[in-house]
Amino acid sequence: MTPCDGHLDPSSPFMMERMLRLWRLGMEEEETITSEEEFRRVLDEVEHAELSRRYFELVCEHPREMAQELAYQAYEADSAEQALELVEKALEHDPDCVDALVVHAFLTAEDVGELIPRLEHAATRGEEALGEEFFAEFMGEFWPMVEARPYMRCIKQLAEVLWNAGRRLDAVAQYENLMDLDPEDHMGNGGLLLGDYLAMGEVQRAWDLLEEIDDETDAVFNWAWVLLFLMVGDEDGARKALDHALDMNAYVVPLLIGLGDEQDEEPVTAPTVVTGSRDEARVCVQILGEAWTARPSAQWWLLDVLREMGLITDEDALGPQEPPAVN
Repeated sequence: MTPCDGHLDPSSPFMMERMLRLWRLGMEEEETITSEEEFRRVLDEVEHAELSRRYFELVCEHPREMAQELAYQAYEADSAEQALELVEKALEHDPDCVDALVVHAFLTAEDVGELIPRLEHAATRGEEALGEEFFAEFMGEFWPMVEARPYMRCIKQLAEVLWNAGRRLDAVAQYENLMDLDPEDHMGNGGLLLGDYLAMGEVQRAWDLLEEIDDETDAVFNWAWVLLFLMVGDEDGARKALDHALDMNAYVVPLLIGLGDEQDEEPVTAPTVVTGSRDEARVCVQILGEAWTARPSAQWWLLDVLREMGLITDEDALGPQEPPAVN
């Protein structure tokens, strides 16, 4: 089956991005859209089969769109072999398709020393394709511009690889770049940058970022405040922050103090997680775990406070499956 014969899966994480590409190149003359809400309303009024037909007609008319669709399919492929076949076809249609270059790099690079320059090459191709005028015009508003999203994905994946390779300053610079491109942080880069700041001991940068984001419901930011107050020696502030963090997601506790089971170490791959859930707690510890582990005094402080609150005993009776009961 070729992309021209395809059918859109409404559950695909790339569904909205596909529709935005369709709108920009094939539908936008039909009706003026001034907001995302209006865009979603228009989509709701069109039958899914009609959307699929229009989308794949567009794909078949534009080689770059064909390449992008093949790259989407590669991200969603069931096997590495299938993904590699798809991105190789994508690069035949468009050698500069950023998503295809990224997937191909991950699938074929022999080691991180080869992977990093290939991701940097993909990022450079993305920058050149967008152009200097695009960056000047849309700086701070990249997310609504669908053509910029493959570039942003590339930068995020490059940052993650750089961090894991020990090039931490370079990784942080990439995350900071993403936050400049999209201050509203649609991709969740703020939490990752915050975790990096705390792991590196960048107290002022972490403090500034937390105040800027000011998210009182996200577990990462709540538990980051607890650690940050401890890092500046403010135990009263940490105690207040802990009360709020426990209210928002107490499942984090057993993972931070080493009482979670092995399943808690597995990455959470779902595109979204529910606030207050175990999955959110696991994501939180994946991001903040290094920073907490690097500061045993903070972990001991947490244990002592939890004992005082009656949430755990000296035998660490807290089970890994349920959070402490917070009154």
